Amino acid sequence: MKKNDEDYCTLLTVVFVWLSFQYSMQCEIKMQNNTMGLIKLADCKEIGYRNVPINLPPDIDVIDLTNNYIAVLRNNSFSRYSILIEINLSNNKLDSIDIDAFAGLYQIQSINMSDNSLDVFNVYTPDLFKHLANVTHLDIRRNKPTIAKRSATPQHYPDKSFAVLTKISFLAVDVIPYPYFGPGFKNLQSLKTLKFEYCYLKVLRNNTFEHFSPSLEELVLSGCTRNFIQAETGVLSKFENLIKLNFAESCVHLIQALKLLNVFKNKSMETLILSSMNCARFSTKQYPYAITVSAEMMKYLKTICVEILDLSDNGIVDFEPNSLFSYDRPECITNMNFRGNRFSFNFGIQVIELKSFFRMAVSLKTLVYSYIPVRYKLPDRSHDKDLQYDFADNFILLPKSLETLLINNVISNDFFKAFVVQKGSNLRVLDLSYSFSSTSIIFQPDIKSKLESLILDGVIYCFTSMEMEQFHSYSLKTLIWRDAKLHHVVTNPKNKYAPSIKKLFNKFISLEHLDLAKNELFGLFDDLLVNMKNLTELHLSKNLFESIPMAILKLNSIKVLDFRNNLLTTIDRNTRDWADRMNQKHGLTLSLDNNAFECNCNTLEFIRWLKQTKVKFDKESYNCIINNGTVISTLEAYDKMDKLLFSCNSKLWLTISSLLMATCITGTFLLIVYSKRWEICVFLYQKFRNLIETKLKKQYTYDLYVSYETDSMYWIKTVLLPKVEDEWGLKICLKDRDFLVGVSRFDIEAESIQQSRHVMFIITPSFKNSLDYLFEIERVKYEKMMKNMANIIVIVKDISISDIPIELSYIWNNVSLVQWTENSEQLDIIWQRMKIWLSTDCLGYFIQNTVNNNNTIPHARKMNAVTYGSISKQFE
Repeated sequence: MKKNDEDYCTLLTVVFVWLSFQYSMQCEIKMQNNTMGLIKLADCKEIGYRNVPINLPPDIDVIDLTNNYIAVLRNNSFSRYSILIEINLSNNKLDSIDIDAFAGLYQIQSINMSDNSLDVFNVYTPDLFKHLANVTHLDIRRNKPTIAKRSATPQHYPDKSFAVLTKISFLAVDVIPYPYFGPGFKNLQSLKTLKFEYCYLKVLRNNTFEHFSPSLEELVLSGCTRNFIQAETGVLSKFENLIKLNFAESCVHLIQALKLLNVFKNKSMETLILSSMNCARFSTKQYPYAITVSAEMMKYLKTICVEILDLSDNGIVDFEPNSLFSYDRPECITNMNFRGNRFSFNFGIQVIELKSFFRMAVSLKTLVYSYIPVRYKLPDRSHDKDLQYDFADNFILLPKSLETLLINNVISNDFFKAFVVQKGSNLRVLDLSYSFSSTSIIFQPDIKSKLESLILDGVIYCFTSMEMEQFHSYSLKTLIWRDAKLHHVVTNPKNKYAPSIKKLFNKFISLEHLDLAKNELFGLFDDLLVNMKNLTELHLSKNLFESIPMAILKLNSIKVLDFRNNLLTTIDRNTRDWADRMNQKHGLTLSLDNNAFECNCNTLEFIRWLKQTKVKFDKESYNCIINNGTVISTLEAYDKMDKLLFSCNSKLWLTISSLLMATCITGTFLLIVYSKRWEICVFLYQKFRNLIETKLKKQYTYDLYVSYETDSMYWIKTVLLPKVEDEWGLKICLKDRDFLVGVSRFDIEAESIQQSRHVMFIITPSFKNSLDYLFEIERVKYEKMMKNMANIIVIVKDISISDIPIELSYIWNNVSLVQWTENSEQLDIIWQRMKIWLSTDCLGYFIQNTVNNNNTIPHARKMNAVTYGSISKQFE
């Protein structure tokens, strides 16, 4: 029995070692460079470990165990790896650490145990870190929070546990509601960075940080949004040498935070991030969510020589004189961020202060004024302090040092202002996307711009083309212009802005990256991109292209072409040859996902090319539709190429037999044509009419213009449109469907009537209450007098003929009247009459004037006579 037990234990040992070996083999061992030089890394992320692996090479420098299931660190967990300098255990299940878990780590410098479940009061015993005297970087943020009791008694951190970390320079820990860092933290004299994130903090007292070293350089308190944080004014008094302060997304409130800066008065700082601190759910009268910045609030900040200043998303709706743009040393500021506030610049002292600030901010490189929703009209302050103002004062010169200007997503209805880019400007990045305001950007004439990146998402093309008429963009390398309805100007040469857009695009001779996604494009002018010799990336996703435009095939530098989410059914031979040339020349990445590809006899070459070409695609295979409507992949279609070829060859023989059958059918068809010769003559006459109209320079956009009111919309949709448009193939103009938004109503009505061959008035009970029909009747009378109008049809529906508006009596001699009925037999007669009226026109008048009594078209004159019957004949 004893022998069996020994064998059983031996077997278990072998199995355990074998399993450990198997697990260790899953880690990727690789060499890489970092700040400490060449290191040996064991990459064990996301493998499923529940314990630290024991069979890795003993000479590894770094072990990364991120995203595993380790819950406990046992004693001597890392003793095999004595030269480790970095351990990453973030995002595991850690909730317990044995006292000698880090034994044997004599050279360890960095430990990351963030995003676990370590309770700060139960895990961190006085001897826990006794083996980590050389650690310089410790991250234990975002662990299991320890919620204080309801009393406001300060809770002491386990300072004895941290007291041994005498060499630590970076410490990131969680913060409890009422924290107090005990005397053990006095030993952390090398500490330079202290970080708290996503904490439960409620109170910061003057003595909270009293035992920390005054040499601290960076303090981060971010993401603490669970409670409103009461901060006493002397809480930062210990950190006189602080150069980086970050309160981003913590509910401290801007008013409190600005008071905390008293310790830094007349000092210098590198970074001051006071963003997103006015939490809306904690808004009170003392600390409101929406604030007006005053000079009193800025009295400490204005004295600090700060390089990076972030006041974004703080609910700032306005600012008083000598406040937001009043600084003792504005020349220190390099980056300024006001993103997500709600203030604008009006006449008066505000603009004067802004202009003065720009003159003195000689080091300003980045200005962010984005996501500013000022939708109301601001009060006129042009007479503040009896200041005399003129229009020229609203032209604001941007600092020449400015390199990045972001004024995107601004919705403002204030007075006109123009930011002027001066000669000698260093502006390189400009973002104007989705902005609707009276503020504009003006480039001084003949400026040699250094602009490299321009973002115009959502910006209407007509404003852009006018504002940038004098813009010399020879240095521009990136243009992003998405979601701007550019299909109006890059596919329609008749658009009045098309020449301006062409001229603008011709200036982009240095452009390397162009993004025109989401513009409803279905084509491009052939010469639109002709001057872009250096274009390497072109993004045209989320458009309506059915083929690759010829304009692209003229480019010879393309390396990335994005045509995702379009309507491509295949890629033609010319485009495939061009893609192969580009790939052979410098490599080509072609993105084609989510198009309408077809896998049939006509696309066999395309399917074969996808598999055989060296061009790099965004996917290995794409979906395509076969003839029976089934969706398969192009890779599957390639594998079944033989079957597809056989099907196509079968179709060839089917075509031959079909031709023989077609010969018989043709004879039958000719007999039918002869029997229907008079109907064919009428059809040819209509085609002949279009030719005559073209000769006479008389072009119609619509066959029928319909004047109606809302109570007839259902009848139009369900009765008139299916009959006239779907069955007869005529084109109707309806104001609710075809009128463009933003154009004068009367202008577009007049233009639409002029461009219509016939007019129909639908008289219903609410028709007489409309104000539009008077104008429409007058316009029809004019067009009839000018012989531009053929037939005028009046349909009386749901009212008696006696209730027809009197204004129509002036054109009764030219009217064809219909009393609508639901009787099916009478309806057939009505539809036949209407079809005759809509098939004839006033072309006879023009023919009589241009053809000397040509007897070859008697049917045209006869049809005109039928059309222009008087109203009395219609009653008969």
